[in-house]
Amino acid sequence: MVSLSQAEITVNKLAEYMVARSARQRTLLKERKYPNPDFNIGMYHREASEAVSLYIANGAIDSAPLQQKLQILEQMPADKVGTGRRINANIDAIERVSEMLDDIDLQGADPRLGEHAPPKLTYHNVTVSVRPEIILRGTAPKGAKLIGAIKLHFSSTHPHDEESAGYVSAVVQEYCKTHLAEPDEIVNPDYCMVICAGSGQVFPGVKATARRMKDVAAACQNIAGLWPAL
Repeated sequence: MVSLSQAEITVNKLAEYMVARSARQRTLLKERKYPNPDFNIGMYHREASEAVSLYIANGAIDSAPLQQKLQILEQMPADKVGTGRRINANIDAIERVSEMLDDIDLQGADPRLGEHAPPKLTYHNVTVSVRPEIILRGTAPKGAKLIGAIKLHFSSTHPHDEESAGYVSAVVQEYCKTHLAEPDEIVNPDYCMVICAGSGQVFPGVKATARRMKDVAAACQNIAGLWPAL
């Protein structure tokens, strides 16, 4: 069985880890250390992610990208049980987001698609993949340049709640400071929202991040300590 020698985790899974019970935490880490070659979690909701990202990048006005992707998915052949489940999961995710469109407020910011293979964050030798799907840039009333990013989450089995989404927002803001913001740009917490199809909610960006980031660093330290023994 192939294993990852270096501890790594996505920001959505890290947030889930931080609010989960011990047994679930251990399962999460084992799934990360020994990834199933036949199941790429990052690709499972690929079609839903592409459709929602394109909808938002186009200004969150025209829902055509969502409807077009639904039509493609509904006509896609499912020759295996696993393929059928994945297609249905993507259809369900797009339909859930379609019911949330009125809650997605870009606040006048200019959206663009995030990078497919962006840099990562590291805490206590644990690599955290943030990869925000949408980057937002705007201008404050007094002229300051603002930046932020939106993170999507599609799991219906382990959807975000207010606590876990708050950790995601805090890490996204740190990512923006570290990898995206120009010297004259300020990270705007309001731009760093989390859109969770599983819970049917758009969680607003959190303004208090210092304590949350301390919790993130502590969680990564724990992960680094547990990783070799998994």
